[in-house]
Amino acid sequence: MKVFVTGATGYIGQRLVERLLEQGYEVNALVRSIPHSVEAVHPNLFFKTGNILDKESLERGMEGCVQVYHLAAFARPWTRNARTYFEVNVQGTLNVLEAAQLAGVKKLVYSSSCAVLGRSNGSPLTEEHVRDVNFFSDYESSKYLAECLVRNYSRMGLNSVIVSPSKVYGPGLWKESNAVSYLMQLYIEGDWHVIPGDGASLGCFCYIDDVVNGHILAMTLGRTGEKYILGGDNLRLTEFFDLLKSLSGKHHKLVRIPIWLMMLFGWKEEVRASLFGNEPLITRKWIAKYGNDLACSSDKAIKELGYKITPVREGMSATLTWLREVRNVQF
Repeated sequence: MKVFVTGATGYIGQRLVERLLEQGYEVNALVRSIPHSVEAVHPNLFFKTGNILDKESLERGMEGCVQVYHLAAFARPWTRNARTYFEVNVQGTLNVLEAAQLAGVKKLVYSSSCAVLGRSNGSPLTEEHVRDVNFFSDYESSKYLAECLVRNYSRMGLNSVIVSPSKVYGPGLWKESNAVSYLMQLYIEGDWHVIPGDGASLGCFCYIDDVVNGHILAMTLGRTGEKYILGGDNLRLTEFFDLLKSLSGKHHKLVRIPIWLMMLFGWKEEVRASLFGNEPLITRKWIAKYGNDLACSSDKAIKELGYKITPVREGMSATLTWLREVRNVQF
């Protein structure tokens, strides 16, 4: 069976392509340019040059494909032109949906984000949660609009499913979407000393292999028009760092920084970026998230898809081993 994957060179996308090839699929991978690395060579892997804003490249890439995984997105925390989020994440998704419908693919899985759901407010977020706070970033609002498009196409007859990963971590490419693993490395090397706010905010940490499996399970078993949260264990920031200290053996001092003070720093970074064009270290929109819980429930995916969660202790241990053996982090 031949499948088409956008975002094939991303953190999740690359691992998904590897897993699909292991399972015997032929994969048409959409890339801006064909990689020359030895690791990319596989008899069932076919690179299709283009991008999701180029409709013709999408149509060429989907020729003969039965399934489509749409993971490509603009997820950087800052850009000089906010329209980029909507051009890539909304218009790009519309292009993928139109091409999939034209190609007559049997099923499409769209990779969204739990960030679309907002804040959990005392109980873990579910797929039915109605957001009760404004979007914290243009990224979140653009992904929400893309979800609306996917649902509309489901109603028009395109067999499509939405999956929503939470905070993904684990071995893999060093990309913006692998920020949790990068944070772990910074802490181990003694370059991270901050806990935002009081450290009590909850986050949902999901291991990369679980998320990849969740995409494939959604393709196989997901119901048309439905959304499935692909999450993991819910931990407070203090619990996350306590576990990291225990498993790594590193006990660096961490300082709690009030959110208001971090917001001031974010404002200064944004001013610097506007004056000199440098990317800010962090923005106020992203800082605002740290003052809210984002606990998630994967019960629906567990029940309907057979989704399995790797305990965070196990996943963090595997990530630390990878940091040591592959990225040569000393600890």
